[in-house]
Amino acid sequence: MRIAAAFLADAANIREGTLGVLSGFINTINREEFPASLGATLVVVVEYDENEARRGDPERTFRARCEPAVGGGEIFSLEGTFSLGGGNDSFGYIPMVFPLTEAQIPMPGSYRIIFEGTGLERVDVRFYANPSSMPGLEDPEFNDSDFED
Repeated sequence: MRIAAAFLADAANIREGTLGVLSGFINTINREEFPASLGATLVVVVEYDENEARRGDPERTFRARCEPAVGGGEIFSLEGTFSLGGGNDSFGYIPMVFPLTEAQIPMPGSYRIIFEGTGLERVDVRFYANPSSMPGLEDPEFNDSDFED
């Protein structure tokens, strides 16, 4: 088994085994204030072959966790199971969608969502969280001395 794709999207759904994605491969979010909602969906597609379908239990576990790209602890996580489809001679793709719209990002910076599962290599989905506004003249923390030599 391998992860064929893993990325952030505005939205995604699965209907009858078909994956529908709106605005995929987000790598930057811009927010006016932090902490802020991630406002995205994690999409993961697992590919398996006949050998994997024959091997062991069709139920597999996974875990995903978000953390700063450099240092810092876990911000949020999710766990669950997925099933290999079809019979022992089948192969295919397993799309998974995880809405993370309410997950909180504490501050601007570089982050990664680490996805791991039974029989899968780890994959990191990286993104940046940027402030979308700069201090203006009316900001109480802004003054003319900021521009003096």
